[in-house]
Amino acid sequence: MKNFVKSVGTVCAALLISAAAEAHLVSFGWTDNGNGTVTLWGEHWHGDLSAPDTANGGITVSDLSGTFPAFTAQWIGVLNNSDRDVMVGDGTLTGYADAGNGFGKNNDWMFTEALVLGNGTWNFYTGSNCCIDTMGNPVTVVLEGITSVADGTGPGAVAVPEPASLAIFGLGLAGLGFAARRKTRAA
Repeated sequence: MKNFVKSVGTVCAALLISAAAEAHLVSFGWTDNGNGTVTLWGEHWHGDLSAPDTANGGITVSDLSGTFPAFTAQWIGVLNNSDRDVMVGDGTLTGYADAGNGFGKNNDWMFTEALVLGNGTWNFYTGSNCCIDTMGNPVTVVLEGITSVADGTGPGAVAVPEPASLAIFGLGLAGLGFAARRKTRAA
């Protein structure tokens, strides 16, 4: 009987450890940077983060239809002790979605490099290697509120320049052409 109780205790401890290992990210967020790019955020479930650590190579984004190849964005920074509702209110986050693991919110975040990603339904997955950005399975996230990227634009696509940027570029080219022409006439 003593060995049975010990075995049950070992199994329970292993289950608790594996459940925790599969649930290090409690939610995902996103920020429309206003320039044709989006920053993705991952909320970690315990303790302040000292660096944007990963055991899985970042966050992989894929679409449900398979139209776009999967794209992996690297975590590049951290923001600790920041409530997601406050972050939405002050514009730090455009939106967020629960990662489906039930740990609640814990206010410690990693964020990615800027990438091109529009409104739509996407799969997010960081991988199952322990520990900082661990997930058991991919989650489906509906991105909303992104206005600087066309809806459904896939991960890693090249940003389309804004009309104002194109106009400035065109004026610069015209100026170079005018200066070259003036120089030719003077010679």
